[in-house]
Amino acid sequence: MHLRGTIKSQLLMIILSICVSSLSLGVFVIGVNYYNNHKEALIQESLAKARMLAENAVGSSAFDNRDAAQGILRGVTLSENSSAAIFDAIGQKLAMRDDQGSSYISEVEFKKNNEYYWGPDYLYVWQMVGDPENLLGVVYLKTSTEPFEQTIQTYILSSLLILAVLFVLTYFVATRMQSRISERLVELDTLSREVSQSGNYSIRVPRYGEDEIGSLARSFNQMLETIEENQLERDKANEALHLNRRRLERAVKDLQYLANYDSLTQLPNRALCMDRIKYALKSASRANSSVAVLFLDLDHFKDVNDSLGHAVGDQLLKATSQRLMERIRSEDTLARLGGDEFVIILNHIQNTENVIDVVEKIVESFEDPFKLSSYEVNTTVSIGVCMYPNDGSDVDSLMKAADAAMYKAKEVGRNTYEFYQSELNQLANRRHQLANELRGAVKNNELYLVFQPQLNLTNNTIIGAEVLVRWHSSVLGHISPGEFIPIAESTGLIKDIGDWVLENTCKTLVKCLEQDLKIRLAVNLSAMQFKQADLAAQIASVLRKYKIPPRHLEVEITESMLMRDVHKAIEALEKIKEMQIRIAIDDFGTGYSSLSYLRRFPLDALKIDQSFVDELVVDNDDTAITLAILSMAKSLRLEVVAEGVETAEQLEFLRENACDDIQGYHFSKPLKEKEFMDFISAFYQQAERLEA
Repeated sequence: MHLRGTIKSQLLMIILSICVSSLSLGVFVIGVNYYNNHKEALIQESLAKARMLAENAVGSSAFDNRDAAQGILRGVTLSENSSAAIFDAIGQKLAMRDDQGSSYISEVEFKKNNEYYWGPDYLYVWQMVGDPENLLGVVYLKTSTEPFEQTIQTYILSSLLILAVLFVLTYFVATRMQSRISERLVELDTLSREVSQSGNYSIRVPRYGEDEIGSLARSFNQMLETIEENQLERDKANEALHLNRRRLERAVKDLQYLANYDSLTQLPNRALCMDRIKYALKSASRANSSVAVLFLDLDHFKDVNDSLGHAVGDQLLKATSQRLMERIRSEDTLARLGGDEFVIILNHIQNTENVIDVVEKIVESFEDPFKLSSYEVNTTVSIGVCMYPNDGSDVDSLMKAADAAMYKAKEVGRNTYEFYQSELNQLANRRHQLANELRGAVKNNELYLVFQPQLNLTNNTIIGAEVLVRWHSSVLGHISPGEFIPIAESTGLIKDIGDWVLENTCKTLVKCLEQDLKIRLAVNLSAMQFKQADLAAQIASVLRKYKIPPRHLEVEITESMLMRDVHKAIEALEKIKEMQIRIAIDDFGTGYSSLSYLRRFPLDALKIDQSFVDELVVDNDDTAITLAILSMAKSLRLEVVAEGVETAEQLEFLRENACDDIQGYHFSKPLKEKEFMDFISAFYQQAERLEA
C-alpha cells in the first residue's frame, strides 16, 4: 500500500496512529478488565447471598413455614430495584421481598444455566435448598444491574476524556519528532533528484550524524562513488549473463534428455517408455486397434559381463539396441529399462500375426554373433509379449503381463518368445508360495540328500558321488531342484541350504568311512557361498568337527562364478586347495573362460556339461566340443568327468577317448544315503565275484 502526501505528513500520521492505537488499546484492555472484574464481583456477591439464604431456608422449606421464610428474606440486604424469593420443592412461593412485578427466570433457563443468568436489566441468581437428591426448594435473587451500568458509563466517559488529553499531547510530540526526521530526508531527496536529472555524480550529501539517516547518507555517497565503475562491470555482467543463460538452456535440455533417455544406448528410458505406452493406449482406444508390448531380456548377459568385463557388456547393449531398431517401424518405440532389459511398443496392430512376424525376426536376428572389439559374442534373447486390450488396460498390468511372459520364455529354454497367458499369474503365485515354504524347509527337515555315483573308466571303480539336494515339502509335496534352487538363489536362502548340504555330506562321509568305503563326495558351492571371505575356514571347521580327511571332499564351482572376479576366485580357490580338497569346474563349456585363465586356477577336474554329452555321436558339433574339452584337459593335466551319460554308446565313446570319470543314469540314478552305500557294497561284491 502506498501512502499519499509528503513525508512529513506520513511520519506524523504514522506516529499519531501508533500512539493513539496503543493508547486506545490500553484503555480498551483496562476497560474490559474493569468491566469483567466488576461484573464478576456482582455475580459472586449475589451467589454468596443466595447460598446464605439457601442454608438458612432449610428449616423453613422443610416444614413449609412461610413466616420463617419471610423473616429470612427480611434479614438480607438488597440493592435498589432488587428482589428475593423462596419457593418450595414443587414451585410454590413461600416468601417474597421487594417484588417489583417482574417475573423470575423460567424453569427452562434455570436448567440450562448454572446458578445464575445475566439478563438485559437484572442478574438472576438461584440456589437449591437441600441437596439434589433431597430438594427442599429454591432461593431466587433478582439483582438490578443499573448501578453496575452507571459505573461502566462513568468509566467510559472518563477514558474518553483522558484519551482526548493524551491525543493533544501526542500530536505535539509527534510534530516535533517528524520535523527532526523529515528535514534530513527531504534534503536527501532533493539531492538525489538533482543527481538523477544532472547526471553529476560528484555531488555529495553532507554528514547527517551517526543515526540511520546518517548511515543512509554515507551509503548514498558510496553509491555515487562506485556507480561509474559499475557501469563497466555491468556491461561485463550482461555479457556473462547472456553466456550463462545460453549454458543454462543447454543444461536444461541435457537434463530433460537424461530424464527421458538412456545415456548408454540413447534409447527412451523407463519413465519415457511408460509415457509412450500411455499415449499408445489412448491412441489405440480411439482408433479401435491393438498395441503389443514386448519385454526383452538378453540371455546369459551376466556371464558376458563377468567374463569379458563391463566395457564389452556395454558394447553388447549398444549393438543390441541398433539391431533391434532395424527390426521395428519408425512409429514403434524401443526403450531400455535398465541392465539387459528392453521394451518394444508396437502401435496400430490389427492382428496377432503382425506381432509374431516382428518377434520371430527379432529372435532370428540374434543368430548372428556380435562383433565387439576383439571379441565375437554369441547371445540370444527371451521375449515376453502381451496385447492391449486383451491382456491389460493400463501400463502396470501390461508391463506385469509382458514380464511374466518373458520369464516363461526363459523357463522353456530361452532364445524364444512367449505370449502372455493368465496361467502365468498362477506361476508367479507358485513362486511366491515356494519361497515362503522354502524358508522353513531346513528347520522342518524337509530337505534330503541324494548321491549320484561316479565311475572311473580306467579302473572300473566307484570313486565317489556328486551330492544333490532334494526337497519334499509337507505342504506342496516333491519340488524339482530346477524349480526351488533358482528361488533359493534369488531370496538368499541358498547360503543356509549350502551350509546344510556341507554339514550333512560330512555326516554321510563319516558313515562311509566307518564301513571302509573310501570315496569322495562332491558338493556344489553356490555363488553366495563362494563370495564369503571365510569360506575356506567354514569348510575346514566342518571337516574338523566330523574328523574327516580333506581328500574325501570335493567342491564344484561353475565356470561363470570363476569368471566374475578372476583374482578373488584364484585367492579363494588357493585357500581351499591348501587344505588338500579337490576342486572341479562344473558345467564346463557353457561359460566364457579362456585357456589362459584356466591355467591360473588351482583345479583338479573339469565336468563336461550334460548338454554336450546328450548329443554325443549324434551331433557333430557337440562331439567336436567334447573332444576339444578332453584334449584341453589333458594338456592342463586335469581329470575330466562327463555328466549325464545315459546310453551305452555315449559311455563307449568317452571310454575310447580317454575320459577319466562318468556319471549318469546309464550307470546309476541319484540314490538316497542307504541306497547309495548299499550300491557301492554290491558293486564291489560283484567285482570280487567276477575276479574269483
